[in-house]
Amino acid sequence: MGKAIWLSAILLSTISLPAAGQTASDLFNPAVLHEIRIEIHPVDWQNLKIHFDENTHYAADFHWIFEGQDIQAQEVSMRSRGGGSRSGVKPGLAIDFNRFTGQTFLGLKSIVLRNNTQDASMLHERLAMRFMNLMGIPAPREAHARLYINGTYAGLYSIVEDVDKPFLKRVFSQNDGYLYDYEWVFGWLFEYLGSDPAKYSPVLFKPETHEKDPFPSPLEWMIRTINETADPWFQTEASRYIDLTGFMKYIAVENFLAEQDGLLGDWGVNNFYFYRFENSEQSQFIPWDKSQTFNSLDWPVLRHIDNNVLARRAFAIPELQAVYLETLKRAAEIAGGSGGWLEQEILNDYEQIHMAALEDPFKQCYSSSGSLTNCTNEQFEAEVAYLLRFASLRSADVLRQLNVSSD
Repeated sequence: MGKAIWLSAILLSTISLPAAGQTASDLFNPAVLHEIRIEIHPVDWQNLKIHFDENTHYAADFHWIFEGQDIQAQEVSMRSRGGGSRSGVKPGLAIDFNRFTGQTFLGLKSIVLRNNTQDASMLHERLAMRFMNLMGIPAPREAHARLYINGTYAGLYSIVEDVDKPFLKRVFSQNDGYLYDYEWVFGWLFEYLGSDPAKYSPVLFKPETHEKDPFPSPLEWMIRTINETADPWFQTEASRYIDLTGFMKYIAVENFLAEQDGLLGDWGVNNFYFYRFENSEQSQFIPWDKSQTFNSLDWPVLRHIDNNVLARRAFAIPELQAVYLETLKRAAEIAGGSGGWLEQEILNDYEQIHMAALEDPFKQCYSSSGSLTNCTNEQFEAEVAYLLRFASLRSADVLRQLNVSSD
């Protein structure tokens, strides 16, 4: 690193140590407001912000301040990241510990520092991922952190567990299957696009493992089966490729959380990873990017089921429809209403982050015109208040909708 950065690093009033007794669970501990300090050449940091729409990798030193110690990784890669959340004011950041040196940090190859520019409360994603885990859907772990760049407060960020081989090993006890990152290209709804596997991967399903040999043919087989199998055999044949019970639970939780940009999104399927297990044709959906949850207090519980080929066909099967509806009831029970789990989580998280959020000089959110603008403290407080209303009212509204639909 340059001399200025080295001098900045030694000014840290902590003891610098490599990661040792700490674990990834410590880094993602949601009970702690973490502190992360990154040292990067000032010119590189300026270039990253100017060219925030590019994926240029810059070398940096990463410091996690934990219980008075500076747990560090040197020569990590840092780049701008995100889709609609990209910003030159408060960049979303991908930290790759492995890229330049082959190292890991607490057993992790990489993490995301999410800027939460699409969410004035900066709480949507953290709450949604925790709720999905609570509902038995494997999802990335998250915690909040104050981020400092070259000693200057850069704002409140979320530390997000990356969906990669260490994640797969943690949740599935294996990681040599085929992992794909779904990349939105057009409003796809699981329609069959033809027999050429290249229509599905690397376009749409971007390979994250086995990149040189992504073996996309099972994707084509799966989507053809979903679209063309006759009704009497649909459940049996589609279950070769997807755990349909797990899928129904997944989309039910998304609709409970009023998710606008997920598997039943307004613009087609989006924001998920897809993992095909080792020596198997069966795959599982893994949630990603939940900033567009909590969209409405009266979000329809059956929203977009009829539009999505897989959801529509699965919901037509009474056994799977029952799974979907029971999952909604279970979600309502767990979230609770006034004084329930979700409200308490919001209050606890708000107490933890609110000073860091108020002091964040770079926080951004979308204006009514759809452009990123500076987000005020009043907007932050208002969005938290809205979340508390959602927590208070959503479960009752879901149960009301279910009672109406069962009449």
